Amino acid sequence: MSYNYNSTWFPDLGALYHVTADQNNIRQLGSFEGPDQIYRGNGHGLHISSSSSSYFQSPIKSNVSLSLHNLLHVPCITKNLISVSRFAKDNSVFFEFHCDFCLVKSQATKEVLLQGTVGPDGLYQFPSLH
Repeated sequence: MSYNYNSTWFPDLGALYHVTADQNNIRQLGSFEGPDQIYRGNGHGLHISSSSSSYFQSPIKSNVSLSLHNLLHVPCITKNLISVSRFAKDNSVFFEFHCDFCLVKSQATKEVLLQGTVGPDGLYQFPSLH
């Protein structure tokens, strides 16, 4: 795992996949039928070790399970990324971004399932999702 690894999860509007360096975030290994690297904004590629799925309970509504399908294990990445569009589709939720916090709500009930904050770096973030 990367030396500067951060266990916080960051919603990413531009990400096609969820990404983690931490094997502890992986619950169910699977094969990945896609590119062998992901690319950072500077064009530098990072190797994808595997693809998986993971699940976690909503910290607000403990009876609700949320999934991270197409979770890529990328050992050299320093941040866990949640693909906003993929997460919304797979879990039937929507995101609300406010000036100092963000919410993930159920499409069916409008109940809050996750609440994040804005970190000192200005990025929206969710605490560890174990």
